Amino acid sequence: MESKLKIELIKLIKEKYDIVLEDISLREPPKKELWDYSFNCGILSRDLKKSPAMIADDLLYSISDLDLVSSVTNENGFINIFLDKSIFTKSFEDFSYNFSNSKDYLNVWNNEKIIIDYIWANVWKPLHIGHMCTPNQGQVIINLYKKLWYDVISDSHIGDWWIIFGKLITAYKKWWDEDKLKNDAVDYLLELYVKITKEIELDKSWDLEEQTRNEFKLLSEWNNESIKLWSVFTKYSIEAMNKILERLNVKPDFNIGESFYEGLWLPKMENYPDLRYDMKTIVSELLSKSIATKNEDNSVWVIFDENLKIPSCILRKRDATHGYLASDLASVKYRMENWSPDKIIYFIDVRQKLHLEQVFEISKNAWWLKREGKRDTFLFHAYNWFISWKEWAFSTRHGNIIKLWDLLDEAENRAKKLILEKRDDFSEEELKELSNIIGIWAIKYGYLKKSRETDVIFDWDEFMTFEWNSGPYIQYAYVRSLNILKKSWISDFTYSLESNFELQEELDLVKELSNYKDVLLQTAEKNMPHILCKYAYDLTKTFSSFYNNVHILNEEDESKKLSRLKLVYIFSLLLKDAFSILSIDMPEKM
Repeated sequence: MESKLKIELIKLIKEKYDIVLEDISLREPPKKELWDYSFNCGILSRDLKKSPAMIADDLLYSISDLDLVSSVTNENGFINIFLDKSIFTKSFEDFSYNFSNSKDYLNVWNNEKIIIDYIWANVWKPLHIGHMCTPNQGQVIINLYKKLWYDVISDSHIGDWWIIFGKLITAYKKWWDEDKLKNDAVDYLLELYVKITKEIELDKSWDLEEQTRNEFKLLSEWNNESIKLWSVFTKYSIEAMNKILERLNVKPDFNIGESFYEGLWLPKMENYPDLRYDMKTIVSELLSKSIATKNEDNSVWVIFDENLKIPSCILRKRDATHGYLASDLASVKYRMENWSPDKIIYFIDVRQKLHLEQVFEISKNAWWLKREGKRDTFLFHAYNWFISWKEWAFSTRHGNIIKLWDLLDEAENRAKKLILEKRDDFSEEELKELSNIIGIWAIKYGYLKKSRETDVIFDWDEFMTFEWNSGPYIQYAYVRSLNILKKSWISDFTYSLESNFELQEELDLVKELSNYKDVLLQTAEKNMPHILCKYAYDLTKTFSSFYNNVHILNEEDESKKLSRLKLVYIFSLLLKDAFSILSIDMPEKM
């Protein structure tokens, strides 16, 4: 409804004033009965050189003649618009007809290819509470872009290299326990990392730290024993990571490790294209293009134009080893060569903002983003701030983390208690399934509803509740809608409406439903999952008002009853669709 009105207003302004507007903002009322939408004429003041009130007087009658509009009022330069109520019924008919076919409903066909770079887990470290961030944020955008008919490739970008492996190999050789490695590799690797870190801190001779560096050098030089340990550590870690991520409905297409870009031809864990340009080749190319500079000590640096205000950065160390910059540049080149994407979107925390600015600028200067006959590939950092616990901070170095697996188990246990407080007639199997759906998705929604550009404090009381803006509150409304539909004994809701929506609660629900497409497009444009969460909550509140104030099953007028049941039906479909994009399951009963 809002998008249709915007189109009509933009068309009217073009015809009347020859002013082309790409988009306009429409204000919604503080109380729904005041008006439907309000247009601020002030946006035309500069071009027309008139006050907003004068422009409103001039536009008033033209807007009132629009087919969508019932009446208008002028309030200090704002034109308050009341929509024709019959439009709501027609709009809903069109919406409900097309919604089952997303191509028709969304009216988009995106031929573009998008790569999502996300998760950023390390093979030696169990997923922890911080991994509520990029995996969940990234998966929502993956699902959404697929919904909008983009070709999407997702890569978890595994951290499986660098000096840490020297530490792990040193520790494993020092405190060898093959059974622990086989039984619980990731936890054991973390145990080894914490233990060796403490030993190094206590070693005044620095011999142990030197030993870790030598072990990493052996790995880099293709030592058979080192490669074997690297393969075991990596294989077990990826399996453990995916097992946990499956509980969150997070499923990357590829797990391409940073080691891959070293060009050492380490064993590939999955079937992705072979590498053509490794880090050494990248450094050589950037030197040949005068983008990078070699110093007397053999190190290679990149110095940016001072107008960019981006600090210089090291590309290759003086011992000829490479850092994260070379790895990420190699990944850009690799993705361009193999997939030529229209966009690459990086979901990684805000601490990497400067690093990615450097990566993006170097990639642009090297002309890697150019594509023949197409626009340049767009690189975007969808950064997130941090998630924290109320009581204390986290430290991986000292083993002070909340493991994600334990967090999800705790969520299920809390959900089970919450369910039993309301009902105790579920079978053990039903209770287990419901605890999973409510518990895990409660904390997932609790995180996703926050803007990724803000810090999030993990709060059980806020996330695990059947009230206000929470996953269980929305899931309960969904189940309530299913119960209404079951009690109606109607199996086919494709019938046409015979009565208009007249009650305010009906009109409000139709308006919210009709905004779904705009919300999906806005969420995708800004790569902000919380926009979709807010919509799901607002829609649920509107449905609850409708449910509490409007007769549905006991409505005596059959045509009104059928119209309202169809509203309930479409609400249930849409809410489930929105939550599927959020990678959140819906229960069938609660």
